[in-house]
Amino acid sequence: MITLHRSGQYRFFVNSGYTQESPYIYVKHEGHVAKFSLKPVALQSNQGFSRTELSRLQQVVNDARDQLLKHWANRSGDQKAVAAQLLLNAED
Repeated sequence: MITLHRSGQYRFFVNSGYTQESPYIYVKHEGHVAKFSLKPVALQSNQGFSRTELSRLQQVVNDARDQLLKHWANRSGDQKAVAAQLLLNAED
């Protein structure tokens, strides 16, 4: 597991060897795990988090999205595609 971000007690990570998947992030805290896609930011799975926590976590993921996508671009070597996507999203 590769930790990409921390917010309070929450750890945001990806699994090693992840570059073949669409960008995503896992969030873990006290045995609870959720997975969010990054394009667009959306909950994919949840194991144990309450709806209130999921709402907060989705906002944290949304706020850190550009940073997380840059990491994906660096890992996959697809920096131009992610940069173009970031520009498109900035115009939304």
